[in-house]
Amino acid sequence: MLVLGLDLGTQSLKAVICDDALSVRGQHAVAYATLTPAPDRAEQDPRSWEQALASAIGGALAAAGARPEDIAALAIAGQLDGCVAVDGAGRPLHAALIWQDRRAIAQTPRADARRVFAIAGQVADASHMAPKICWLREHGIAAVRFHQPVTYLVERLTGAAVIDPSLASSTMLLDLATKAWSPELLAAFAITDAELPAIRPTCSVAGTLTADGARLTGLRAGTPVAVGTGDDFANALGAGVVAPGAIVCAIGTAEVVGAVSPTGVLDRIGAEPMVETHPYPTGAFFIENPGWMSGGAVRWAVRMLGLADDAALDALAQTAPAGAAGVTFIPALTGAMTPVWRPDARGALHGLAAGHDRAHIARAVLEGLAFACRDVVERLAAMGLPATEVLLLGGGARSRVWSQLRADTLGLPHRVGPHLDSSPIGAAMIAAVAGGLVPDLAGAAALAPVASEVYVPGPREALDAAYRRYQELVARFDR
Repeated sequence: MLVLGLDLGTQSLKAVICDDALSVRGQHAVAYATLTPAPDRAEQDPRSWEQALASAIGGALAAAGARPEDIAALAIAGQLDGCVAVDGAGRPLHAALIWQDRRAIAQTPRADARRVFAIAGQVADASHMAPKICWLREHGIAAVRFHQPVTYLVERLTGAAVIDPSLASSTMLLDLATKAWSPELLAAFAITDAELPAIRPTCSVAGTLTADGARLTGLRAGTPVAVGTGDDFANALGAGVVAPGAIVCAIGTAEVVGAVSPTGVLDRIGAEPMVETHPYPTGAFFIENPGWMSGGAVRWAVRMLGLADDAALDALAQTAPAGAAGVTFIPALTGAMTPVWRPDARGALHGLAAGHDRAHIARAVLEGLAFACRDVVERLAAMGLPATEVLLLGGGARSRVWSQLRADTLGLPHRVGPHLDSSPIGAAMIAAVAGGLVPDLAGAAALAPVASEVYVPGPREALDAAYRRYQELVARFDR
């Protein structure tokens, strides 16, 4: 039998079909658009996700030489921090406010930031779902329920409104200790638990495909659908991470950096938290910074510099010296996420002189993004989660120049994951457990291939000096 993993990403819906050994048999992706009507806004039409389902799944089935009836179960992983307002039939009433959307700054202080962090382990930030719900209400959206993107699709396919604790924790409304909706935080934002999906285990069966679900997917009605989870967690699962050890760095449009912890430790190191704490689908915890625009910043730089593609940026950056001759890039194109969270902060190129050219800027962009990663890795180490290596995932890991630069910046070996797009693989693992093909996620992860390509760190003196310049600049976020 086969299982289907779906990744509802920022740029596309990816479908992966795996066999009972969790080897990939076929895959396909369908892109959709993101609208940015204002600098602090980012929206997607939930119906575009639905419309991508049949094409993505059909393409993966064709690549696998499989039939719809061969699929034993499916699971969805996807973008965190979105908010979809729906009516009683589960239909969207407004465009989805996705993770990049930070229009709800004025609604965020409804709960005391210290209480939010103490209870939910989350930074009180407009990217999260709770303030987005308040913004939608204040702008006349009378919803019956509010969904994350993943849970929206699960309800459309099965009729069940459910969410796993990992994804629920990103809302700013979950009590980490009980893994239930927090009465205190719900009251602070005037939200009831009836307006949210019910919390269920990640690998449990949410329901089976309804007739509408079968129509949307092209699969047979009655196919089991798992509750699923967020892509931050599915990425790590898909790479076989179930226990503490490596730092996971997933570089997509955003860059997510985190580590598995046996306990739900909170970031009490600095004046403000830099990383958040989530339940992990295995029963452990995932301590992470949910990400700044990283791959998105590379694409921005490619456009700004008039280059053909990412490879051209790499080639240009490679001609500049370490430290970019004093040019520093601050990667806050959609707000700052390190060393403090500042939604109104903006990116910068600093230290430019007449002698600098495009190569220095290209190098500075790649370095600035690596410096933000170093911020998080050093904070995790200070919290008692040191690592001996970094596991690189996502499209950014394809860049040999950037991967080596990162290893040099952090002074840690960087190992490239066996599947760069590992979120749909993680979703397939969840489907395999839900469908009874494997007993648990640890058993599924044991089937994952081992990463092989390794970047060994080289000299870092120039990069250390450049990192200190970067630290001096980002310290001005509070001035």
